[in-house]
This record gives sequence, C-alpha cells and structure tokens, in this order.
Amino acid sequence: MPRLRVAARGSRLSLRQVEIAMEWLSKRIPGLSYTVLKITTRGDVVRDKPIYLTGLRGAFEREVDKAVLEGLADVAVHSMKDLPSRLPNGLEIVAVPPRGSRYEALVPRKGLEALQPERLPPGSRVAAGSARRRAMILHANPRVEATWIRGNLDTRLRRLDEGRADYLVAAEAGLERLGVERPWVRLPLIPYTPPPGQGLIAIVAPSESSVARLLRGASEPRAWAEALAERVYLESLGGACGRPIGGTAEAAGEGLVFTVGVYSPEGSRALWARLRGGRPEDLAEEAARLAKSLEASLGASGVEGV
Repeated sequence: MPRLRVAARGSRLSLRQVEIAMEWLSKRIPGLSYTVLKITTRGDVVRDKPIYLTGLRGAFEREVDKAVLEGLADVAVHSMKDLPSRLPNGLEIVAVPPRGSRYEALVPRKGLEALQPERLPPGSRVAAGSARRRAMILHANPRVEATWIRGNLDTRLRRLDEGRADYLVAAEAGLERLGVERPWVRLPLIPYTPPPGQGLIAIVAPSESSVARLLRGASEPRAWAEALAERVYLESLGGACGRPIGGTAEAAGEGLVFTVGVYSPEGSRALWARLRGGRPEDLAEEAARLAKSLEASLGASGVEGV
C-alpha cells in the first residue's frame, strides 16, 4: 500500500481534520499510511478584513489543491464549506468521512455568560465574519454590534478573550474537533441556518488517478448523500460567497430533509423553508430554486416587516 501524501492547511484544526479523514479511510483500506504537506493559503495571510469582502476566490483551498495538481501531494483534505461550487479541472471530491456537527455556535468571551443571541445585552460585540453570520445575528438581535475577527479558530478564540469582541460565532464542529473546553451555545438550524458543507470533511484527488479509484466508495453513506445535495445546491445557486444564504441537508430515513435560510443583508428580514425528497440532486435543485425565490423576495421587499 503506497503512503498517501496529504496536502492541507497548517492550522491545528486542519491537521486534526486530516487525522479524522485518514482514521476513517484506514478502517476501510488496510495498511493505509500518510504524510502531511502543510500549505499556507492566501486566506491565512490576508487578515485585514472579513474574507467575503476581500474579493479572494478560493482563499482557503486554491494553494492546497495546487499541490495536488502539481503532483506534490496525492490528495487534499478540506473543510467542505471552504470549497467553491466548482473544483479546478481534473479534481473531484472522492471521499467524505462521517459528518461532524452542522450547527453554528455562539462562544462568549471568558467571564461572560453563554447566551442565545436574542438575549445578548444591547451593544454586545459579536464577531460574525461572513455576510450570512452577520445577517442572522442582526436578525436575531438588532441591538448588538456585528464585528469580525479573522484567523484560524485558535486565533479567533484567543483574540476574543483579548477583548476584540464579546461573542464569537463559530462552527460547532471545529470547537468539538479541537476539544475546546469552554461554554458555548448551539444555535438551531432555524433561524441560524449554516452554510453548505459545514461539519463535512472533503477528500479531494485527481479524477483519473489511481488514488481516486482507490478511495471512491470509502465515504460514509449518509455524509456522502448530504454532501452531494449541498454541493449541487451551492452550484445551482451560482455560489453563495458574500451572499447571506444558508442551506443544509439531513439524512432522514431513505431520503433527505433540506433546510434553506435566506437573510436580507443587514438582517432586517429573513425567510426559511424545509423540503423533503429522495434523490439528493433533485432535492438540491429544488432547494436552490426556492432560495433564489426567497432571496428575490427579500431584495424586493426592502426592510419592512419580518
């Protein structure tokens, strides 16, 4: 069995996700071993504004994928939510391990109480670094101040405790994978709909490679169905970077339940829907059509009402 060369960001969370992915694969492919090639991405370097305002495309994955395309690594391991709707030519997601938490979490600065967003005191500074997180927090509590903290999760938690903000919105999966021992509040899917791919780990390889042929079929079935639906949803939307739109698929029985959340830019209005279906691709396309309709409705309706 050849030793896999795995490209990934060098953050502690990224390396932990490599461990999770390789532990899962090793249960299905006896004798599997690996080495890690740590990559610094543009998203790790540019930290002077929220990523959705930088104009950077592929901020967290382009350099990692480049290492695979150039033959320096056999596979790349990503947080699926960081992947664009279309991968570079020649690459595909070949395997997905079991999903972690899909939920958003609200983490208080040390010394503050863990509260639901609607209970935060007026003027509380909430670090919400995406357009969607900003809008959903302001929708829940327009009395707070939406701010941002850039950096990997360890960095954001440290800067939170240094006083850059009072609360931080973060993916619960990251907190759990790092073994963070501090209180936080799990935010329900409605009204805090996460982005497509949150909690999922993607293993990417060249489509025509022997590695791809080896790893195809090694996914956890529920996670693969959810990932397929959310990837089709993202592509059908034309991407969601910079747009306050969420969407997540949950395996339920022999089908899926898809939750869609759409927010006006400053959170004054929001709409949600849930759809149920069987074939992931069909459900995802229906969910995307609905999300576009809801987005148009909010854009046309201005800021009146909820």
